[in-house]
Amino acid sequence: PLDLSKRLKYLIRYPHGCIEQTTSSVFPQLFLSKVMDLNEKELGNLENNIKAGIKRLKTFQVSNGALSYWPGENDASSWGTNYGGHFLIEAKIMGYAVPDGMMKGILKYQKQQANKWKRDGNFYNHPHGKESDEIIQAYRLFTLALSEKPALGAMNRMKEMQNISNIALWRLAGAYALIGKEKIANQIVADLNTDIKPYKEMRHSYGSSLRDKAMILEVLNLTNDKLKGKRMFDDIAKQLSSNNWHRTQTTAYSL
Repeated sequence: PLDLSKRLKYLIRYPHGCIEQTTSSVFPQLFLSKVMDLNEKELGNLENNIKAGIKRLKTFQVSNGALSYWPGENDASSWGTNYGGHFLIEAKIMGYAVPDGMMKGILKYQKQQANKWKRDGNFYNHPHGKESDEIIQAYRLFTLALSEKPALGAMNRMKEMQNISNIALWRLAGAYALIGKEKIANQIVADLNTDIKPYKEMRHSYGSSLRDKAMILEVLNLTNDKLKGKRMFDDIAKQLSSNNWHRTQTTAYSL
């Protein structure tokens, strides 16, 4: 009981807004035909929206290859580059035309940022102690692995760090799983829990507890942990079918 129709009406539209809203409106549309029977008109609308999303994301790209928060800005958005870049990589995998120059610019920036990243203890903290810069780095490593350009040195350095936040370790495990290192991935998640205390973050990674659970479910799927995965799926489905309001990224990632 995902209540897809209600949630999708909120998202399925021509992409507009900031990087997070633009990406959120088209990301679930990549996978919609796998879970719903769509007629030709609906499939056509889907195709047009996804292509429009790719085209619009080009307007966010800045000179160093990163994506900004709003079109035409000069500053890179760390989370926006992760999230928008993730959508573009998935779109390319599924056969959509993503400009080579655009993709190369994003991946070059991501690799540079991944390799020079150092944990900043003074950075913004979640209410529950998970640091935003850690999940930003771990997600960056995840997208590089997905694009078959893994920053293995940066992955190994993060793996050896102490007191990395729970959600960042889940994301890092996903990066290892994507490059075929399932043993390392399973070692990382062996002692991790799937409980995320409620929170909503208004900046940095624009995260929420439900968004984090959806990310964990993605990793459980990659590591083939069907038992934990089913429990997490049921939890997410319950929240999606409720009357609770969720922000665009949380809804998109959950779908």
